[in-house]
Amino acid sequence: MGLYTPYQPPVKETITDTTVTANQTPFTVDSQYNNSMEPASVSPALTTQTDSATTDRTRQTVVNDTIIVETNKYIVKLSTFGGGPVSLLLKDYTYRNGEMIEMIPDAQFATPSASFAGGTYNTAQTTFESSHQPGTFYANSGEFSMTYQFVKADGSAIKKHYRFYPDTYHYDLDIELIEPSKMGLTGKYSLIWNTPLGVTEPQPKTDYDVMNAITYQGGSLEKLDDFEDNKLKQTLDGTTKWAGVRSKYFSAVLIPKNRNADAAIANGIINSVATKDEIIDERLVTVGIEMPFANVVSLVDSFTIFVGPLDYHMMADYDVHLEDIMDIGTTPFIGWLIKIFAVPIMWLLPEMYEYVPNYGLVIILFAFLVKILTLPLSMKSFKSMNAMKEVQPQLEEIKKKHGKDPQLMQKETMKLYKEHGVNPISGCLPMLPQMPLFFAMFAVFRSTILLRDAPFFWIFDDLSRGATSYTDPYMILVLVMVGAQFLSQKLTMGAGTQQNKALIYLMPVFMGWAFHSFASGLVLYWAIFSLMSLVDYFLFKRKELKNTNIKTA
Repeated sequence: MGLYTPYQPPVKETITDTTVTANQTPFTVDSQYNNSMEPASVSPALTTQTDSATTDRTRQTVVNDTIIVETNKYIVKLSTFGGGPVSLLLKDYTYRNGEMIEMIPDAQFATPSASFAGGTYNTAQTTFESSHQPGTFYANSGEFSMTYQFVKADGSAIKKHYRFYPDTYHYDLDIELIEPSKMGLTGKYSLIWNTPLGVTEPQPKTDYDVMNAITYQGGSLEKLDDFEDNKLKQTLDGTTKWAGVRSKYFSAVLIPKNRNADAAIANGIINSVATKDEIIDERLVTVGIEMPFANVVSLVDSFTIFVGPLDYHMMADYDVHLEDIMDIGTTPFIGWLIKIFAVPIMWLLPEMYEYVPNYGLVIILFAFLVKILTLPLSMKSFKSMNAMKEVQPQLEEIKKKHGKDPQLMQKETMKLYKEHGVNPISGCLPMLPQMPLFFAMFAVFRSTILLRDAPFFWIFDDLSRGATSYTDPYMILVLVMVGAQFLSQKLTMGAGTQQNKALIYLMPVFMGWAFHSFASGLVLYWAIFSLMSLVDYFLFKRKELKNTNIKTA
């Protein structure tokens, strides 16, 4: 099995001198690390300058003596140089060119690696012995295990035990230390995801905007994103359940199993790069966790290494709040309310897709379902707005007559409302359940992988993307949404105040401007919901006409 060529993002021009491509490892200079570039003294996660000869030698070495393990979810390549994965291809997810997504793009070192003694020793620069000869092994129906070990003549050793499973997006890694003090390895070590995630989407900016190191500490998600002068070097002390890196739709996470880490660390760099359309900030981030240990004869630490898609329910099954990476329900104060709506949506949409295998149609049916559920509120709203139109002349008279006495004007206004059975706030009733639902759908469509590369019809072949410009064909859907909202408001608010009349024209335009770059699935939902509001209105008018005829008869 040969090497796989990773997807290259459309980066054409480097703006800064220190730019590395989206598929290269970022390096951060730090005084604690020896930068002599000797194999046993460089820290692959944390330098900004490399020697080209060393880099070429490393790239050649990591693909030698390679073991390939294929599960039902991914194909992983492991090298004796570094004793770990140098490639991990997701079988169920591809770039738009059809190639499998590479989660360790253009690896220069085995990932993850373990760094000891303040970075002076790193497993990524160590040649291990493998328990298996080079070849391809399959874990399609059962577990596959293997070990890399580095043993010195004095009996001290570092061993890395791997276990791969058929149907999961994780593998297990045990790091075993035998008499580490003989090698000068004491105090603590860092397990580092030392290769940044690459771009997977046709619009690189959508990936880089959310490229972050994250950790779960103290019962909440924390982001490590304190960039200074476009460089990130941050340590967050505290009981650490896990730490990882994420892109728009994928993540790699280090999860300690037998004990918690005591800190999360992140390093990275931001470069300005030019694409054919715009200049964007390229964020390259690595992450690690710190594992303290005393002067022990032997030690075994166990980790779950998750490398896969942002799938809420699948990640929730790990029971370590891994699903919080998707940042759904973490908004201060109202996050809990958004989550109440978001979690059922993420369950319902794929369930509907089982019967209607087109997510565009699923979204249309979902909008129809929501409209049915909110129909009683809509009818009450139309009735109230209609009543408001009827009393509008009398309201104007009250303002003219009692304009200089606000208290009396308010008293007469409320009296008029009571006489005509008008509730001035009932027009907002349909929006009460709609607002948290809308914010929930925005959060879901922004993060969930469900709509990634999901076609609808005609030119709309990816419901996860929005319009890249005002001339993008995807603007057609935005214009449909604006038109539908305008007609809906025109019919329901047409005879209102000057303020209402202004909203009829301004609100749809504002929504179109705000929505044009959002996921087209969300634009489709709002367009269909607005169109169905017209149906609500005509149903109300028909009912009103019928009641009028009955009274006349």
